[in-house]
Amino acid sequence: MSSLGIETAPMPAPVIGPGPSTYINFLDEVRVGAYAHNWIHDEGSPVDVSGEILTSPIGYPNNIGGYWFSWFFDPRINIGAMINTGGKTSYGFTGLTWRIPIYKGFFFEGEFGGAVNTSPLRDEGDRVNTGCRWDFRESGGFGYQFNEHWDLIANIEHISHASFCTHINPGLTQVGARVGYKF
Repeated sequence: MSSLGIETAPMPAPVIGPGPSTYINFLDEVRVGAYAHNWIHDEGSPVDVSGEILTSPIGYPNNIGGYWFSWFFDPRINIGAMINTGGKTSYGFTGLTWRIPIYKGFFFEGEFGGAVNTSPLRDEGDRVNTGCRWDFRESGGFGYQFNEHWDLIANIEHISHASFCTHINPGLTQVGARVGYKF
């Protein structure tokens, strides 16, 4: 009964729908690789090693756009490093990774994000002056997924600041391969 003396029916309990159907696994895949260091502007130290971790997909699990376009709405977060074995320019990076299925186990993969590098910001004889510590990072490659855990990717990646910092912008370009293990 209310304070006005009018009898009221009890309020029904609110209907709560199911929670999110997915969650982000922050350690979904680990990758290691070897690369030819900056093959366009040689620093005299030919080998880089890379390490990268990826999350599970962060997008929409309901296949928006159909089979051929759902990859765009389902990227993964990456974080990693490209370490030069000769003490030359190395960098750490983070960004998003998109995998586009091609046929059976074959796929194309693209990454875009940011990086911070260790290049000198002045001219040195055996080093590349990238002109800026902070860069954009793009990576693309073709791979094959052997089973639910293992894949191999041949790729090329590039970092540069797109002339936002200075007119000096040689960037760094690495070519190589990496192996991924998905948990």
